[in-house]
Amino acid sequence: MKKSLILIIAVFFTLPLFISAQNSVDYLEGRLESYYGGRWQELYIGDEFGNDARLRLSDEGYAELLVGDALVSLTQDGSYEVNQLVQGSSSVGARGLDIMKKLTLSTEHEKWQHEATMGVRGAEAITSDVTGMEDAFTYLEAGMKSMDAGSYDEALINFEEGWEYFEDYNCLLFTALCYEILGQKRSYLRNLKDVDAEMLEPEYRGIYMVRMAEMMIRSLDYEGAVDLLGWEELDPYSEEEQQQILYLLGAAHLGIGSDGNARKAFQEAVDMSPSSEMGRRAAEALSTF
Repeated sequence: MKKSLILIIAVFFTLPLFISAQNSVDYLEGRLESYYGGRWQELYIGDEFGNDARLRLSDEGYAELLVGDALVSLTQDGSYEVNQLVQGSSSVGARGLDIMKKLTLSTEHEKWQHEATMGVRGAEAITSDVTGMEDAFTYLEAGMKSMDAGSYDEALINFEEGWEYFEDYNCLLFTALCYEILGQKRSYLRNLKDVDAEMLEPEYRGIYMVRMAEMMIRSLDYEGAVDLLGWEELDPYSEEEQQQILYLLGAAHLGIGSDGNARKAFQEAVDMSPSSEMGRRAAEALSTF
């Protein structure tokens, strides 16, 4: 799968777009500076900056900025012009899509554990004298049991070791999800981008597809999201995942100006289950055409 470089993740609350006189730092990992008075000044959570500001992110940073009516996340070190961060969002935001509301995944860890048993145990076991664990599945299963118990730090340890010792991409995917739950957004994004979808068990591919496409859309990489989702066969995925994929595909098509394909994707999402959350959100998008 082609791995794109994600620079900016932007989430838009309402339209029309309006950039307020003051903007602020909402979340920060790493170092963020604003160029003012001929020099760079460090910013912290809660600090404000002007609409014409130039920002610089460093130390492998991750920042979320409140910029007018938008929540903008920077995920790669570099310099940014504030007045350019909201460019390219109007085609999606004009449809009233609630892109701010992050899609949720099923938390049926017992189901994941069962599928892991059927999938990973069906493969040839890999032994390790160093770790004392039989195979990657041992870590995957232990991590999922910890997730089911709400012990996400413990789950993270198991998933990370499963990746470290066996380079198992299923473990890497769940490492990313643990970081997301624990609120470590920078680590979540970086682990997710390192996942090779072709190396995942079929049962987990849908989780990855939803998360990766969502990240691309929030980064305004609409073409990348269409490329990721447009050729996918939906049959292997659960109904929940299928609806999420169709909704995201509709949003991505809107981003590239393909209203006909967007309408088709939203309608298919509605037809699957009109009363579900995704069905209602897709119906709201359809009502704007």
